[in-house]
Amino acid sequence: MTGGPLTWAGPHLLTDGKTLWPCPDGIPYLRTGREGLRARAVDALRAGEVDRALALLLCDRKDDTVPPADPAAALAVATGATTAAAAMAGLGYGGLGPYFLHRWCQPTYLSGLALLDAHAPTGSTLFELACGAGHFLRTWTERSGPAIGSDLVFSHLWIARTFCAPDSDLVCFDADGPFPLADGAAEAALSHDSFHYFRDKRHVLAELLRVSGTGPVLLGHVHDAGHANFSPGLPLTADGYRELLAPDHCYDDEALTEAALRGRTVVPADRGRPEGAAALAFVRRATGVPGTPGRLTAPLPGRPLRVNPLLTDDGPRWPDEQFAREFADRWPYLRELSRPPRATVAAARAGRAGSDPDVDRAARRRALVDLPESWL
Repeated sequence: MTGGPLTWAGPHLLTDGKTLWPCPDGIPYLRTGREGLRARAVDALRAGEVDRALALLLCDRKDDTVPPADPAAALAVATGATTAAAAMAGLGYGGLGPYFLHRWCQPTYLSGLALLDAHAPTGSTLFELACGAGHFLRTWTERSGPAIGSDLVFSHLWIARTFCAPDSDLVCFDADGPFPLADGAAEAALSHDSFHYFRDKRHVLAELLRVSGTGPVLLGHVHDAGHANFSPGLPLTADGYRELLAPDHCYDDEALTEAALRGRTVVPADRGRPEGAAALAFVRRATGVPGTPGRLTAPLPGRPLRVNPLLTDDGPRWPDEQFAREFADRWPYLRELSRPPRATVAAARAGRAGSDPDVDRAARRRALVDLPESWL
């Protein structure tokens, strides 16, 4: 709002010299256009009622078309939720809950990992815009370097902090305005499955370039207006994106998913024009290939894995019809998921990822998954 730095004004409170901003659990709530909510949360924090302030912010939604969470349920989540699944249920996430809970095996998650594999330098600080519940942040901080995540919805960030990516820096703000981050705060920037939603894409691109310094900007799973998509947002055509972005590389998003599944190096589209792609990925300021294929898509060596919770003895069971239509119906690796043999499951639980080929194959196909400890 002022262009000046934020400083502490007391426990869980920040100031820009004129306005107080809530910061419960170390997550600055800097969303504009929510003056009443900001003021109520600040009043609660000044009265020492941290749980009440947190519950107020957990009720906030992306816009007024989504009814707010029940205040009593939000307070119960703030004070007693022991799993991410319980928190999402208590906050009334509806269909968004299965999307977040099972993102670990979705093709759009795999494509994002492959894009990071190819272009985000190992050890760099990653900034992710619209990070949701922190899936990419968790993988990045455990395997590569520091991370900063942002989202419009405070409860997404709180779930990331509490259950998924506790070591990431998190900040809540609206991408339509200035990003509350210093020039060069990160060394790479990612916006995955989100860029097509932004109204002012030119502004968002300029801010991503500013925040990432001289590092790469990665725009993954960007919907093409020329194709039917689930949750289409406000997409451009492929030519419209290329004119706006002037990218160094362009990918078919499905090719990125295939590269992740197979542990292969992904190849940009010939002449930057993937034919027939419903979703695209773009890279500005490409810096070459900083890592080897699979550094993010292969299982973390020694990490215990568990059977994908979507699997039963009779095969996969999808959480809802939307998940089945959007992901499973289109991807053979999901439709063909089956429970690994008992010996493979035992080896996975014993932490033999990275040393047992059967475990690694099942993990790459997402029959075995690496879930946060208090996820389900």
